[in-house]
Amino acid sequence: MDSKEYFEAYVKFADSTASAVSKNDKLFFERQEELANWLNGNYTRFDMAIAGLVGEAGEAADLWKKLKFQNKELNDEQRQKIVSELGDVCWYLAQASMALGISLEDIINQNIEKLKARHPQGFSEAYMKNK
Repeated sequence: MDSKEYFEAYVKFADSTASAVSKNDKLFFERQEELANWLNGNYTRFDMAIAGLVGEAGEAADLWKKLKFQNKELNDEQRQKIVSELGDVCWYLAQASMALGISLEDIINQNIEKLKARHPQGFSEAYMKNK
């Protein structure tokens, strides 16, 4: 198979593995309305929050990447840049919690319970190997 055929086959495969909602504007807008109802009219806030979380986490990761692999100077300015991005992550997390109608405290407590169930004696390499 030549490269053109290979990429055409891949595009066909990619299309076959995408949901109908992701390929059809009418279905997408119907689903968007369902989600807005499910979120009690907070679809836009939640959508913005999720996009922002990803973007800001990516910015923090990019700064970290530059420190690790591109020999960026290790100084207080670089540390503050990471802290600033993490602050932005917190802001978007607060937006998501408002959209879902749940407090940040409840999100943290649910995370604690999930992690306690997963690692009752603390971190477990055995759990991670079997995950």
